[in-house]
Amino acid sequence: MNLLIALSFLLTPEAPILPAYLEREETTSERHADCVRLIADDPASGRRAAESWASEGGGAPALHCLAVSDLAAGLPKLAAVRLTGISERADAGDAKARARLLAEAALAWLDARDYPQAEGSIGAAKRMAPDLAELDFVAAKVFAAAGKHQAAADAVTAAETKGLRTIEAYIIRARANRALGKDMAAADDVVAALSLNPLDIDALTLRGELQQAGIDIEAYYDDDDKTKKR
Repeated sequence: MNLLIALSFLLTPEAPILPAYLEREETTSERHADCVRLIADDPASGRRAAESWASEGGGAPALHCLAVSDLAAGLPKLAAVRLTGISERADAGDAKARARLLAEAALAWLDARDYPQAEGSIGAAKRMAPDLAELDFVAAKVFAAAGKHQAAADAVTAAETKGLRTIEAYIIRARANRALGKDMAAADDVVAALSLNPLDIDALTLRGELQQAGIDIEAYYDDDDKTKKR
């Protein structure tokens, strides 16, 4: 189980995922947030609350919280199937909301280490909403986990082109480039990651690996957060 897979993708500003039904209804949004928080604090109580809400006719938001509960219970496959089902409901929202639900399903399949299913889910999501950068980000995570290094690098590039720039994405592409024998490109990604956070442990670790491979990375940061490598 990895509840953080759901929570990190759902709730971080780097890759926000908020279905349209939660954007429209403040009361529903608050209840959903309370439901997810309860799952994080007390998974058993949170699951009972989600099941009760769903039985009351809570619709897609309640079922979504129940899917988060599936993850907390160590049932990522069930969560993935449930999220896919929610994406097909009439109350799931618009195409972007449905695509984001499928992206969550992809992350759940990834948690279950079922890479073909994860690829299928994120592929369907991207066909549904091709302009959403966070979908490329999820695709990068899926491809990286499956060992498809070029596809992972390309997905990060696609997300970057659409405006999504995160440390995790740069690290994914850096490691993919290393696996492809492109250490200089990997170094560029390390510099990009360090420009976002000079103390990021993953970027610093990868920088050390590259230095051991003979590529010296010196990153300097001025008041404008500009970075250069030598």
